[in-house]
Amino acid sequence: MSEKNNRKLKNFALYGFRYSYLGLLNHLGDKIKFIHTDLMSFIAFFISITTGFFYYKSGETPVFLLVNIFLIFLGITLNTLVELLSMKRAKFTIINEIIYALPDRYADVFIFAGISFSSLCDVRIGMVATVTILLISYTGILGKALGVSWQHQGPLDKTDRSVILMAASLLQYLLSKAGTPSVFILGREYTIIELCMIIFMLLGQLTILMRIKGILADVKKVNRVLYRENSPEE
Repeated sequence: MSEKNNRKLKNFALYGFRYSYLGLLNHLGDKIKFIHTDLMSFIAFFISITTGFFYYKSGETPVFLLVNIFLIFLGITLNTLVELLSMKRAKFTIINEIIYALPDRYADVFIFAGISFSSLCDVRIGMVATVTILLISYTGILGKALGVSWQHQGPLDKTDRSVILMAASLLQYLLSKAGTPSVFILGREYTIIELCMIIFMLLGQLTILMRIKGILADVKKVNRVLYRENSPEE
């Protein structure tokens, strides 16, 4: 698989064993070529809706936090398989990429709405984090809309926040089972999920700025090339 295709697998997480896991999925993709990628995308979307609902109920039923760790990982795996299979079938075009990106944004809304309205998160913190995540996605695709490259810069792409959210869910489960679901920081109680959302807010703003900077740099490069091509020869 080419390096260009590897860069397209933006949904692949767990960086520590990225290539071994990707190799496993690549082998699995060869075995399940008969499965339509639209069906896998639909299943991944349904998993996201379920994940959001479980987060909404996780304050009363902490075990849902553990279930969501599995569901998030399963969703990442399915999305990666969709991209792998599309590339194997030589059907991974910019149209496919945009079509797959849209339900992915809806999936983010369902998951973060579930978190925001759960008893484990202040709805104000959750909503700001949700808007931040959507802006990250917007600035990522904005480059492609302007005729340059899709932007993947920053410390908080989908893979990063999925891993952070899984870790936060595990810690929140352990604290909830211990009877102390929140911690005191600067005189205020925060749940681990709330702290996770705050991290998303802060790292998200940095990610947005880095992607805007990347877009501007790409646009300048394109303008320089066009200027040279259209300049009259001396």
